[in-house]
Amino acid sequence: MIRIKELFRLKNLKNLRLIAGDGGLERTVTAAVLLEYDPSRMQLPDFYKGDLVVTTLAYARGDNQLVAHSLLALMNQGIAGLLVKTAYFDALPRDVVDMANSRGTPLFLFDETYIEEVILEVTELIRGKRHFSGYEQELDALKRGGLTAEQMKEHVRRIDPVGCAMYRLAAIIPDGRLNALEERVYAALNAEPELTEHLICMEWRRKLIVLSRMEAAEEEHIGRLLECAGITGTEICAGIAEIRTEPEEFGMALCEAVYAARAAKLCGRAMITGSELGLYAYLFPMSENAYVRDQCLRQMESIREYDHQNRTSLEQTARVYVENRMEIAAAAKALFQHPNTVRYRLTKIQKLMGMEDDALFGPMLSLMVNLSRILEEEGRT
Repeated sequence: MIRIKELFRLKNLKNLRLIAGDGGLERTVTAAVLLEYDPSRMQLPDFYKGDLVVTTLAYARGDNQLVAHSLLALMNQGIAGLLVKTAYFDALPRDVVDMANSRGTPLFLFDETYIEEVILEVTELIRGKRHFSGYEQELDALKRGGLTAEQMKEHVRRIDPVGCAMYRLAAIIPDGRLNALEERVYAALNAEPELTEHLICMEWRRKLIVLSRMEAAEEEHIGRLLECAGITGTEICAGIAEIRTEPEEFGMALCEAVYAARAAKLCGRAMITGSELGLYAYLFPMSENAYVRDQCLRQMESIREYDHQNRTSLEQTARVYVENRMEIAAAAKALFQHPNTVRYRLTKIQKLMGMEDDALFGPMLSLMVNLSRILEEEGRT
């Protein structure tokens, strides 16, 4: 998201001048779109609120009446603003200028610059502000691991050229659209400029990754950012990594923050720190291993197939048993069943898993149930 007034920052936009609608300079722009035809004849199917429309008006050359008719139709559609290249018209009809002023629709003229370059530059400005993008490859490589110490340092330098003595990473998963979260974070950074000295925000895999540069262990810029953005625990699930001091530890910190955010989402909590991950510190890396995923899904499928064919509830029993710390009495109470019924069902599960008389059955069942929850959360089942 950018404001109309930020168009004046575009270096390659030649002789940009505002001729009407200065009351709308605070309007937000969500996209730059090209106008090549008379929109009044097409029922405006391609233009929306928030669009910055860029055109040469080539379709109306020599016809001021058509210019007025089409541009008035666009403004009635509620677009954010208009950029007109002076290739065919040095000035615009008076009624267009009057309507732009009355509606507060900024109307600009510019010269020389190729129209495609204008759209590209505006789009890049929007991406840089709205999506915090640009570091996907670096974050992918750091999360994947297998880098040399020098490679890790180089990736981290691209993200944070300034560097710092200490840093903390956070991963934030929005409860709704990521764009909505980013817009609020961007607004908070604009409102509190000093935060930009300490924070780097990055969009990555439908999450917001926040790097906090720290000068003292007690500093907490991430919490302040969320507070300034008015973001509550009901709107996000956040994972906070432990403080790190070495660039080579960035990949580990990223994993920790992401796993903590995923654990928070899975457990229905607003925030989990790296030190609270517990078993999830092992389960999430395992869930990323194709062989482990396949083994887990095969085991669960055999139980589900047995339930389907015999109208039993082995899967439910397994989940409740694990949720109740593998205590038969507690599971029986939760299931409203006799403890012997729970024992019988567990024996069936043990046989289906091929683990009769195996002392590791309990830990394996717990692993399988918890891992399947992670895979289900990710939509892999």
